[in-house]
Amino acid sequence: MTKPGASAAGSRDRWGIILLVILFILTIGCGLAAHTWKGDLRVARISTEGNKIVTETNILILAAIPKGARLYGVDIRSARLRVLQNPFIRNASVTREAPDGIVITVVERVPIAVLALDKTLAIDSEGVVLPSVMMSGVFDLPVLTGDLPVAECSPGHRIQARAVQEALDILVNAREVNEELYRLVSEIHIDGENDLVLYTSEAGVPVIFGRGSVPQKLLELDGFWKQVVAARSASDLASVDLRFADQVVVRWNHDDAGVQ
Repeated sequence: MTKPGASAAGSRDRWGIILLVILFILTIGCGLAAHTWKGDLRVARISTEGNKIVTETNILILAAIPKGARLYGVDIRSARLRVLQNPFIRNASVTREAPDGIVITVVERVPIAVLALDKTLAIDSEGVVLPSVMMSGVFDLPVLTGDLPVAECSPGHRIQARAVQEALDILVNAREVNEELYRLVSEIHIDGENDLVLYTSEAGVPVIFGRGSVPQKLLELDGFWKQVVAARSASDLASVDLRFADQVVVRWNHDDAGVQ
């Protein structure tokens, strides 16, 4: 004879199994519906973010994502790699925005100087060569002259030459001190392993920078220019020498040399 309690427990077990089966079927159904919904989504808009130098049109051409393509069928990794082919693009990401969007976000390389070569090329703070054809205001940038590794000076290539890297370090540190100091540097001349020589935008004064101790030398130059040159005139200066520790050696056009 079956006990009443045992019959009730068996009934609960059966209903539990039935509910699990129903939940499983619903889960599968929702998954299939979601898959079908995602498969029906199409790309209707593609936008760019973070670009100031490279035009949106140029980025979209490189990405080569056709409108009307299946949103979740787009190979976003390949699209990102194509965008990175532009020398001005330092990094990029390509993301989907359901129901119909693709967003391409880029980080651009910013030119910090111009290379004095047969053709106008720029360079960023990491030493990557950039084509200047896309830039406005390129002639306001400092110029690197002298012994440049011509074989390495092609867009997208990173220059490894130590003297060039030191010249870039001067410009990066000058900008960190203040924008006025960076703008004071009109040219950096590279002469092999010899001293680097800066030329100022005011009166073209040669500044013998030497090698090494970049932050300290720049602070000394900034202080000297603000305290001494501002009280006289840059046109009175014949040269400035920063190669000596904790002092600025100056020669004026009237032959009165001195230490500041």
